[in-house]
Amino acid sequence: MNQQLWNEILAYDLDAPFSEYSFSLRLANENHWTKNFTELAVLEYKKFMYLAAISDMMVSPSGIIDVVWHQHLIFTQSYEAFCTVVGKRIQHVPSTHNREDFQRFRQAKERTRQLYEETFGNPSSAIWACDTMYDDLNLSKGRIKIRSFINWGVFLFICLLIPFYILLKPVYALIDNPDFMYNLLFMTVLAFISLEVLNRYRLKKIAEIFNPDCFVYHLRPMELVYLKAQKLENVINGTLDEMLEKGLIYVNRDGRISAGVEHIIYLDKEEAQVIAVLNETGPTFYSILMTTLKRKPVFSSLAHSMDAFKKYIYKSHKFGKLFYFNFATIAILVSLSATRVLTGLARERPVLQIMAFTFLLILSGIFFLRRLTRQLVSHTIPAIYVNLILPRRKQDNNWQWTYFLIGTAALSSSLMSLMGRGMYDGDAGSGDSSSSGGDCGSSCSSCGGCGGD
Repeated sequence: MNQQLWNEILAYDLDAPFSEYSFSLRLANENHWTKNFTELAVLEYKKFMYLAAISDMMVSPSGIIDVVWHQHLIFTQSYEAFCTVVGKRIQHVPSTHNREDFQRFRQAKERTRQLYEETFGNPSSAIWACDTMYDDLNLSKGRIKIRSFINWGVFLFICLLIPFYILLKPVYALIDNPDFMYNLLFMTVLAFISLEVLNRYRLKKIAEIFNPDCFVYHLRPMELVYLKAQKLENVINGTLDEMLEKGLIYVNRDGRISAGVEHIIYLDKEEAQVIAVLNETGPTFYSILMTTLKRKPVFSSLAHSMDAFKKYIYKSHKFGKLFYFNFATIAILVSLSATRVLTGLARERPVLQIMAFTFLLILSGIFFLRRLTRQLVSHTIPAIYVNLILPRRKQDNNWQWTYFLIGTAALSSSLMSLMGRGMYDGDAGSGDSSSSGGDCGSSCSSCGGCGGD
């Protein structure tokens, strides 16, 4: 192994110089990748380019590495400089999908695998054996979209009300209202408790089929903070609190936040973005700074990746089956209550109480089902970290992990004070709304390999 060449390739910063929509941020944002997965993909891309540099024959990337490669080609100046470091210009060779190319690229893939193992050891399965970040979840896509199922389910429910009424009318005539209400209330409470127990069990089983090396088990603390609350403000508050403790920002007497440093070279991306905003706008009230930071890619891309993960889960076949069962159970309860209303109206009996109960049951069902769609990411995954993953790791008193575990109790009183008065700062000015970098496409639809010239 040419250690000097590899060290130079490894040290090359694809995000230099700093910008709010740098290479890694754009890569993560456009593909909805997590922070750790993006860094791993970039590292494996550098390994691949090293193999291309030392090989006299064609080497072929995986699908994920090809995504990184396409993105780097768009950053033309960075790519030219990187090829200079590599020692030769690595040409991107698209596949033409003919028989001759198929055989050539298959041989290149096998050659790449052997060369990688000889140089770096066993390749990362998440990058080299998968075409997307989600392949390691082992979840097949559901045939019916949940939204379509709900629409058809509501339509079917309405259509079946009359048959239910005809079927149950003789039975309801024999049951007095207080007894019916008590029995229905008991059935409802029992059903919701049973569904909650079942959901927690089934969601845990879904998480257990994820591959051990998948991105879910390598999330950053702030990604988990977002998953628990589904609020980007919680993530930004954590960043601001750390910066206050480090002295990177401070609070003026009038309650405005100011930058404590000017140079951002040695800061992480989130801290650098906060300093860049404050250096541009000057001292700023908390509410305005929050509004501005929520639009910045370094924070919004985190929300996008976690939201995409949540959507992937509830579009899966396994989650769909669980959702359908919950929907059907709640629909049966509502049917029993609604047909009682119809029976009472037909018999000219007072139905105000049962109508109110039916309305509350519908609202409770909607809330319960909406909660179910995010329960795996907001409860199941965080619980796995709390109970299984973090006890096995040495966190070195990492404040972000503490923030994930105990929430706002970890925030300093100075930030809590700013958060409390933030609602009164709205007329103090307007936040920065700078947009991200321009778009650029790639004309290459698929990649077979590369060659050096």
